[in-house]
Amino acid sequence: MNTTDDFLPFISSPSISGNSRTKQPINFDIHYIIVVPDGNPSQASPMQGFSPSLCSNHWMVRGITHMPSTIIDLTPDGQETLLARRMGGTNPINWYGQTPRAVLSQPLPPMIPFNVILIGSTERLKDYTAWAASCAIPPVLVADKNADLSFEQLTAENLRQLFLARCDLFPDYIDPEYIVSAKNTLSSWVPQKKRELGYQVGGHNSVSPNLLVLASAGYENISNGPFQDIGKGIKPYVDQIVQTTKSVLTERNAIGERDLHRIFRPTFDLNLFAPAVYPHFLQMPVPSQLNKQEQKDFMLVRKALERQEGYSFDLSNPAQFKALFGFSPENSDSKSPKPHPLLAVRAQELTLATEAISSLAVSEFSAVIRLPNDVNRTAGAIRSFAAQYRGHKPNSQKRLLGFREVQRRLSEAVPAEFLELIRSSKTGVRIVADAHLEWLDIDGLPLGIRKNVTRIPVTPGNLFIGEVGPHNHLMLAVEQLTRILVISALKRDDPIKGMFEAAFEHFGKLWREKLNIDFVEVDNEQKFVDAINRFDGHILIFDGHGSHRTDAAASLYLEDNAVDVWGLRDKITRMPPIVVLSACDTHAADRNHATIANGLIAIGARCVLASVFPLQASDAAIFAARLLFRISDFVGPATRSFGRALSWAEVVSGMIRMQLLTDFLRHLKDSGQITKDAYFSVHMEGNSAINGDFPDPFKEVINALERSGMDPDKARSQLSFTIANSSAVSYLHIGRPETILIDDTDRVRNQLDKFDS
Repeated sequence: MNTTDDFLPFISSPSISGNSRTKQPINFDIHYIIVVPDGNPSQASPMQGFSPSLCSNHWMVRGITHMPSTIIDLTPDGQETLLARRMGGTNPINWYGQTPRAVLSQPLPPMIPFNVILIGSTERLKDYTAWAASCAIPPVLVADKNADLSFEQLTAENLRQLFLARCDLFPDYIDPEYIVSAKNTLSSWVPQKKRELGYQVGGHNSVSPNLLVLASAGYENISNGPFQDIGKGIKPYVDQIVQTTKSVLTERNAIGERDLHRIFRPTFDLNLFAPAVYPHFLQMPVPSQLNKQEQKDFMLVRKALERQEGYSFDLSNPAQFKALFGFSPENSDSKSPKPHPLLAVRAQELTLATEAISSLAVSEFSAVIRLPNDVNRTAGAIRSFAAQYRGHKPNSQKRLLGFREVQRRLSEAVPAEFLELIRSSKTGVRIVADAHLEWLDIDGLPLGIRKNVTRIPVTPGNLFIGEVGPHNHLMLAVEQLTRILVISALKRDDPIKGMFEAAFEHFGKLWREKLNIDFVEVDNEQKFVDAINRFDGHILIFDGHGSHRTDAAASLYLEDNAVDVWGLRDKITRMPPIVVLSACDTHAADRNHATIANGLIAIGARCVLASVFPLQASDAAIFAARLLFRISDFVGPATRSFGRALSWAEVVSGMIRMQLLTDFLRHLKDSGQITKDAYFSVHMEGNSAINGDFPDPFKEVINALERSGMDPDKARSQLSFTIANSSAVSYLHIGRPETILIDDTDRVRNQLDKFDS
């Protein structure tokens, strides 16, 4: 039944009568904290940048994935609604990596009583035992031995018993009705209903996320043991990925969209996942302390990692085989592998990355397509295309050829079997990769235009871990978007400054009475920091210059002063959750991981709209001004018209499509291929299709052009030309914008009133 009452009681703690409101409620979420003693970036693993201890304790993440995320999950009613709640993003697995200092810094508040601390073998357990005793409600300590539970004892039933015992320890200022409700909830846990999938697959990292997602739905006996078809090409891996992805998507479709998904929008149903290594790792000097043979082995192993195309190594070279595994191929039956240290570290990195993306997929009940490593080898085509944008004499036709080559390489790297799964996505695609999969051709349009798409970069690894971790919804009323900070860092005599002002003057006539915009000019780091710290709104737009050299961190320019935003972590106290960068190279396509966008995410932004190439100043200014117009005149009416919330990811994806539409029709008009009247009429139809949430708005545009007298094949050809030259393909949406939900307060109230009645 697709009704609100299916899972409304589980969005927050239970409803309690008014006479107890003077006392404190309790939170029913379960929080899992993994102690990470080496979270400093200088201690990170060499190829992807993870905490080494988290790499070695990756199995802790998997264990948490099997556990309940609230004390409601395993009740009979909770089990009925669990997957729907996870599809709505309201029931994530709450796991965090924290340093010992952070964990031990203060007692846990009794209002958040259900906590589990997982402690590795390098830590002194007695430090945590003493700290736990200082908490009104002690957390459950899990360690190898002498803790509340050993890792082998960490089961739902054992956790339930410990939580029940802790319910007798609440202080007097905790609402007794919540305590009774918590006890009753814990006492009503029942085993999850089990199901059979009807097929089995070989266990492998490439399908592990989907297997864990299906297990969370009660499916068992999915794996028939380790994957056996190693060395038989890519097809056996792809077949398993396709089969399990279809099963997850089928289950999601069967659950359907529930009434409360109108408030908590369904999560992305598909994740495209491609772990990667730092580009600089492939060029770093061989460690000088190694002897000659060790240096040779180091180079052979690194080359094998670089050249890997599929899901396993193609080891036709005996010397490379021996360097990787410690023995020759002819002795493989009689000896146990002794992996090269580089290979061992990379295996741990890949396993941790897989467990982390699995926890996200289980949290959202979404599917994961693990892409072959060849997608990371498309960087050469990306560099060539980037050169067309960075050249002193850009050529539109050469850009088209360069973009076609990028799309050809991406299509070559992404198995064709995956394309149908991507086409079938209903709620959006999350790219969890460094490769530019936004440009993958899906039926004549880049993926980033075809679907609502966001990206989580996979380097640096610790940033990736934070981004795939739990993110509570940021729920905003429409009017909360009307306060906007615009920071200008351009000199008065900068020729592009006038373009931004002109664009805002033109479009400002449309939204001046509806938006409250704070314009601040800055010329140094302190003014930049002060402007952000003073602002208590939700949207920051930066107007200025950015740059990113190949061998350094990217910089924002505050007039003549270059600022590395990564260094502002301890200076900016509250980063606005939404950041729009009207600047060049803020997530550059052919540079390293230390981008401006990544840096802003690291210091607290929820999402950043960034550019992969230099932007034309006039285009960037108009885009920013049109985005504000979209906020002022589209978002509110859309929530009322659609009868649901909008995610910020939807708002921006629609804006990028509208930018492409404008560029396309302007190109046709300026080149004499359509009349001015056709330009306006087709533009109106295209805007309606984009804003009306049509499944294929550019198909509607092509049809409208055909009605105006243009040959449809010619129109499609000109659209391809425009795409390669439009700033629309330069924008990337980094972070978790889908977790920012905007709604009309009256609409929500009416929806909930209908539920109450």
